Amino acid sequence: MKNIKTLVETVLKGIGQIMLQESAWTGLLFLIAICYDSLLMGVAALVSAIIGTATAKVLKFSDENINAGLYGFNATLIGVGLAFFFQTSPLIWFLIAVGSIVSTLLMEFSIRKKIPFFTFPFIVITVVAILTIQHFGLATARIPGVNKELPELEVFEVAAHAYSEVIFQGTIAAGLLFFVGVFLNNPTAALYGFVAAIIAGAIAHFNQDSVKLIEDGMFSFNAVLCGIACSGTRRRDGLYVLLSTVIATCFDIFMMHNGWITLTFPFVLSMWVIVSLKKIVGQFENKMAIVEENK
Repeated sequence: MKNIKTLVETVLKGIGQIMLQESAWTGLLFLIAICYDSLLMGVAALVSAIIGTATAKVLKFSDENINAGLYGFNATLIGVGLAFFFQTSPLIWFLIAVGSIVSTLLMEFSIRKKIPFFTFPFIVITVVAILTIQHFGLATARIPGVNKELPELEVFEVAAHAYSEVIFQGTIAAGLLFFVGVFLNNPTAALYGFVAAIIAGAIAHFNQDSVKLIEDGMFSFNAVLCGIACSGTRRRDGLYVLLSTVIATCFDIFMMHNGWITLTFPFVLSMWVIVSLKKIVGQFENKMAIVEENK
């Protein structure tokens, strides 16, 4: 019974790690939100998270990393993503399984080489799958249904939809559940994600992009991840959030205008910039500390 409880918690943590939260409760809220919008995508999320976690277990990767859910979030995104883009079929379920396994291997490579992949395995695997399926006509593209919405509050519309779109969902209800899931584990991160979404929406509006796309959070969901990833209690954390949001949103706009598949690549790109910047700042601070000590 204890092993089953641990496995359930680990799988849910993997889902929660989509927004960088090591919390089973967060993952459970995320799963409920996905199922609210689409039971099928909820099943895909759960199946892929289980496969990713099981793969890490079978290959005897670090128990600490497994229990933290680090092998579940890319797999979950692949499962939901393929179920979002295509009508499910034996081939799609097979690709979800294979993609989940490959994402686990890539994540282990990232951890061992200390390379910050974030959601890069999900991006590469999903884009390759989409382009291959489309080129050979292997599956039917999915036409999203109309989701039942809560009465929309204009002030929160962009941010709620942005949270929702992080995991391919379209309703404000799902977005609010995602926000609450993050907030319960890390209020600062949740609020920074909210603010980042608003900033991204403003940038897209200034660029005179589609009002409908802005309201649907299509230019803001990468910003949500930036806000969460860079959140903290220091003043500089706010600057990192702002910088990463601007980079991600501008690149998101560029990719969309050129008809490229964006997914979460703008977020990953901005994080690579921020990680490099933090290293430079850290080295500068260390040198200044040495100078002060030698005075």
